[in-house]
Amino acid sequence: MMLILVTFHIVYTLNAAFADISRYPTRQNRRYRLPIDRDMPEMTVPEIIEYWGYPAEEHWVTTEDGYILGLHRIPHGREVDNKTTRKPVVYLQHGLTSSSSCWSFGPPEKSLAYILADQGYDVWMGNSRGNSYSRNHTHLDPSSQEFWDFGWQEGGLFDVTAGIDYALQKTNQTTLYYIGHSMGATQYLVMLSERPQYNKKITMGVLLAPPAYMTHGTSFIFDLARFADDIQILFHLFGFYEFLPHSEVITQLAHRFCGTDHPWSSELCLNAGLLILGFNPGQLNGSMIPTYLDHIPEGTSTRPFVHYAQLYLNGGFKAYDYGAEKNLEKYNQSSPPDYDLRNVVAPTAVFKGDADSLVSLVDVDLLVNSLPHVVLDHIVEENGWTHIDYILGMDADRLVYTYILQLFQASP
Repeated sequence: MMLILVTFHIVYTLNAAFADISRYPTRQNRRYRLPIDRDMPEMTVPEIIEYWGYPAEEHWVTTEDGYILGLHRIPHGREVDNKTTRKPVVYLQHGLTSSSSCWSFGPPEKSLAYILADQGYDVWMGNSRGNSYSRNHTHLDPSSQEFWDFGWQEGGLFDVTAGIDYALQKTNQTTLYYIGHSMGATQYLVMLSERPQYNKKITMGVLLAPPAYMTHGTSFIFDLARFADDIQILFHLFGFYEFLPHSEVITQLAHRFCGTDHPWSSELCLNAGLLILGFNPGQLNGSMIPTYLDHIPEGTSTRPFVHYAQLYLNGGFKAYDYGAEKNLEKYNQSSPPDYDLRNVVAPTAVFKGDADSLVSLVDVDLLVNSLPHVVLDHIVEENGWTHIDYILGMDADRLVYTYILQLFQASP
């Protein structure tokens, strides 16, 4: 009965959400219907990189707690084979329900990984535990519940630290640039809060739509958490361990967004990842939609969603709440501790958008005011900029990536 009530509530609350999407700016004569034929075949990330004419490498690193992660590397740009030149390293970490694909979809002039490679950077892209490239463990089976008992807290403590150490060791360098989108930004904050020794390995961090404080978020996930008055309902809806959304929920959401009046969104709305992250039709490249759908959503556990919902409800940036008894075991206190953002002393740039339902401007401002070394606090200069536009937006190169390159070029 609760599932039916919550599903009804989702549909009801999305009336306003759809009205907001319909107001997003569009360019004259731009169409968003799915193409009949694919412009690109279905490919893995290394295959996509090579498809666009760049060198691709795949590496594997094992975390302290046994997860085996895939790293993807573009060691140099397409036009000049300068393999002998020592280049600055950039480490890119994707967001929730995503993978290294988000940086490398293409076309090259629109995707950050290729832009950086062509500007002379050695580009490394991490993959968080549980997605298609990091679905292995030294002794846990991915079909077991134990394998999926993780969240972005572990990602910050173990995944990005292992990836950074590996990239630095392989390139014989001591520091790198870090760019994180969404959950990749949260993992950066966890890493530097809990393992402050990693600050000295970061030349500069760039956070795109960083989720930390979440109280003012407007996503339907937060509506669910508040409406149900029981955060466990999210496990019922999205899967107890691996993220496997209840089909009835996705169907109801899709029906709401994908009626006959909105044919451009028919495939997008059946995609759980894009439903949660939000999408802006005014920024989508229609010819690339089949490729986006090949890679979104990627595998993850349900706990990251629950942890973000906890932040929405408790108003702070805190560790995962296991309940009083297990909190005592994990943290030596009955409530989860706050992450100490005073430890994040590496130079950090923050980007935010005005139509981000997961990360509101108010909450990002609270984060900015909590960080001791913010070198840029930038609102994207485009009305209707959403959480996913940093990755899929056709104008992200002009509105975001140009600023990142300027920051890197001006850094010591």
